[in-house]
Formats: sequence, C-alpha cells, structure tokens
Amino acid sequence: MRFSVWLDTGQPWSGLLNQAQQADAGFWHCVYVADHFVASADYLGGETGMLEATATVAALAGATSRVRLGTLVLAMTYRHPAVLANWAATVDHASNGRLTLGLGTGAQVNEHEHYGLEFGTPRQRVDRFSEGLDVITALLARSRTTMHGRHYRLDDAPCDPKPVQSPLPLLIGGSGPRMLRLVARHASQWNNWSSPGSFRAMTEKLDAACDQVGRDPETVARSTQALTIVTTTPEQEARAVARADREPWRPVLHGSPDRIADAVAVWRDEGVDEVIFPDRAIPSDQRRDAFDALAEALAPLV
Repeated sequence: MRFSVWLDTGQPWSGLLNQAQQADAGFWHCVYVADHFVASADYLGGETGMLEATATVAALAGATSRVRLGTLVLAMTYRHPAVLANWAATVDHASNGRLTLGLGTGAQVNEHEHYGLEFGTPRQRVDRFSEGLDVITALLARSRTTMHGRHYRLDDAPCDPKPVQSPLPLLIGGSGPRMLRLVARHASQWNNWSSPGSFRAMTEKLDAACDQVGRDPETVARSTQALTIVTTTPEQEARAVARADREPWRPVLHGSPDRIADAVAVWRDEGVDEVIFPDRAIPSDQRRDAFDALAEALAPLV
C-alpha cells in the first residue's frame, strides 16, 4: 500500500511548501493538489481564494526531489486539453519524471459562474471530457495529431518534448458508468472518495467496466481518500465529530493515528492501492506533527 498527502491550496504558499518538503523527506508517496480558484459555495470557511494548481505543481517540481507530484484533479473545463498536454510534458521534465496527471470533468458550479466558463449538464461535461482525453493521450504519444471533434480541433499538432515517463501516468476521478469506461480505456489510476467498507462495491463496477473494453482490471491502480482529522484528546475528538456532522456528504476519518490506521487496513483488504490524506481539516499549526504520527502508525501497512 502507498500513502500520499493532499495539500490545502487555500493556505499560504509557505505552509504548503513546508508540508510538501516534509512529505519529500521520507515516508509519503505523492503530494496532490486540487484544481480550484476559490472554495466551493458550501465550504465551511466560505469562498476563500486558492493557489492555482498548475503553477503550484510546477513550483513544487523545483522545490522537491523524491516525492511524486499529482493533480486531484485538473478540470477539463478550465483549460484546453492541448495546453494541458504540453504543460504536463514540461512539468514531467522539470520534476525528472515524477508527475501524475489527474483529470476530471469539472464539477464546481460557483467557479464557472464567477469566471463565465461553460459548465453544462453532466452528460455534456462527460462528452467534452471524453474528447479531451483523446486529445491529451494522442498528443503525449504521437509525433503529430490531427483531430476534428465536436469540442476540439487539432491540425498536425505537435507536443514536444514528450514526457520523461512513457506513458505518463494518468489518473481519472469519477464513479459514473461512462466515467468508469473512460478510466478503463485511458487511466493508469482511478480515484474516488469512499469510507472504509464501501470501496469494494465501487471497485467491482470498475472491474466490470474493464471487462467491457477488454482490459485487465489489475492494470488499473485504485486510490481513495476521506477527510482526515487526527485527534489526541477527548476535546479534539468531540470537535472532529461535530465537523463530520456538518459535512455529512463527505467521508470522514477521525481519531488517533492508530485508529485511522485500523480503518485504512479495511481499505487495504478491499483492494485499495493508495490512500490519500487531505490536510485541510487539520489545523495548520498541527499538520507536521499529525502527519509524522500518521506515518508512524501507517508504516506496518506499506
């Protein structure tokens, strides 16, 4: 099993860099960042601003040397897929082959409204996402790409230099039937939120999607996450329970590091390859100690 951190881009750059370099120093497999410009309208802290994802990952490429760097996930609605392909190839060189390119359809309504970006229905977003995946995978693999689709048009388009990694690891987040078929067609890694005990039913749907397209399900790595709150006192545990109650739509892990490790062991038995720990529910002045304690508790599960 692998363990990774998902850093809060709503914090100052100095704090994010500190956490990334802590992860780079040892135990953690990958540092992920989300692709948002402001927090969602229903976020508990309000519509706070956030560091832009592609610039953040590019900067971390030069500030770290070992840990992998990933996006969880870049929204296809925010950038042309040809731009994403060229960005990804460049950052893979800058990081010496440490990028995981995470992609999704785009799901946050308030950002699209603020910036006048086309959002569309779920069906329209998946249509656009599917075509964008074809653009990205073609540009990263072929010397030149010509493609005339409904959403994107390319004529003899290059993407050079190619990534260091061949193929570049592609992560797709999503759980609907069409999204799972796209995972089966394109992705090296699949991601979805879950609670320990619920993942097996979800992963069986991915296995079925792989069977439909003739792919060995074992070739798709599976990752998951839940909002994580590390507690060491009864007072902290009470606050964690209250926080979980305020976000009932979001899976939450809370408790001591050992208790969280016991929950992670359930995920391991369900076939999870990588568990990703978001840091945003942990107070900023407690994050270093919390992640050090988690690393110690999780080490036997590696």
